[in-house]
Amino acid sequence: MNRLAAVALCLLALDSAPCMKPAADARPLECRIEAVEPLVAGGPARIRFQLTNRTAAPLWVLRWNTPLEGWRGTIFSVSFRGTELPYQGPMVKRGDPGREEYLEIPARESVSATVDLAEVYELAASGEYGVKVEGGLQDVANDAAAVPRPRDRQQPMELRCAGVALDVKPKVP
Repeated sequence: MNRLAAVALCLLALDSAPCMKPAADARPLECRIEAVEPLVAGGPARIRFQLTNRTAAPLWVLRWNTPLEGWRGTIFSVSFRGTELPYQGPMVKRGDPGREEYLEIPARESVSATVDLAEVYELAASGEYGVKVEGGLQDVANDAAAVPRPRDRQQPMELRCAGVALDVKPKVP
């Protein structure tokens, strides 16, 4: 099968996961996290989470368990002085998603959300905290007609996002 025919079949497929598998290290979604100053012991300690669509077509991403929906579960691993800090925020059990739970990321564009880590992690001490993204996206599709999907048909995608070090400053009285 020639390359053009393979691309055409990929675009027509309703279950698009095989089409979205990138060659080598190229990924359809690029993940990035960064600190948002100021970072203060006891809060605020905000972090910006960004997803960039690196493809030439829109992608639909299930927001669940990402900062794109706010705090509803753990997506970050946060450590201080080599010790993992426990997540203290809400945890949600869910059924199948609705269409409104998906976010469209247009071709070659980005979406982002900023969350305050101090809302769900104990960041009382000043110093350097390590933050990494754990897990990934529960469902990603390149066809709007394919979403929402029941849980047994979802196409998860691992997120490879470079971790960051947060220099949290003491609270000024």
